[in-house]
Amino acid sequence: MRRKRVCARAPSPLSQSRSRKRGSKTRKMGDILNDKRSMISGINGLLGIPIPVGADLTWRVLKSQLRSESYYKTKLQSALNAIHECFEPSKDPYTDRDIAEDIVFDLESDSELNLRGFYTVILERKDDRDYYEDMVCAATVRINEVAGVAELPLVATRPQYRRLGMCRILMNELEKRLVQFGIERLVLPSAQSALSTWTSSSIGFSVMTDAEISQLSALHGFLDFKGTVMCHKLLLK
Repeated sequence: MRRKRVCARAPSPLSQSRSRKRGSKTRKMGDILNDKRSMISGINGLLGIPIPVGADLTWRVLKSQLRSESYYKTKLQSALNAIHECFEPSKDPYTDRDIAEDIVFDLESDSELNLRGFYTVILERKDDRDYYEDMVCAATVRINEVAGVAELPLVATRPQYRRLGMCRILMNELEKRLVQFGIERLVLPSAQSALSTWTSSSIGFSVMTDAEISQLSALHGFLDFKGTVMCHKLLLK
């Protein structure tokens, strides 16, 4: 069996996920509920819809609730395969289950980690000759309506599509949609080796300070991997 190529952000076993506490009391509950309906209904309205982002490229949001349809189940499995192609498998320390699979398929478990509620965003390339859609990139995203934050713990580009700007295309469309839904900030864990890429001027993330991490942790229990650096990007300025 060939050795899997590991992406720069390959997660080592999870550290304790940051605890989620009660949100700020300065916001009215009605405002929070309205924001929640807007954000969730917004992204749910895109589920399964192919969005052209290039001559032969399609961007799409998937959710495990669609997996009852074999067409979408196949796409979710292809997204999981792309993640496995890039990342060494990481096991949940509480259940010994594959973290990526639980995230992509939104599987229930007895884990103390919060792995539910993720959407899978994919970029595919269509071959008009045989009508085949090849998986290019896959990412997992979860929205916290109260904090106005989206987290992006896994981003994978298949080896044959790297250094072609494909991840940028996926991210540009994702960020545009998140802004439409009222999301203010996008956060992700970066390995040290990939930090310069994520924080470059073209991508626009920056390293979070301890104070920023603590403030965000009070509102959102995001996934945090050992050996990674938490980064964020402000979408609404």
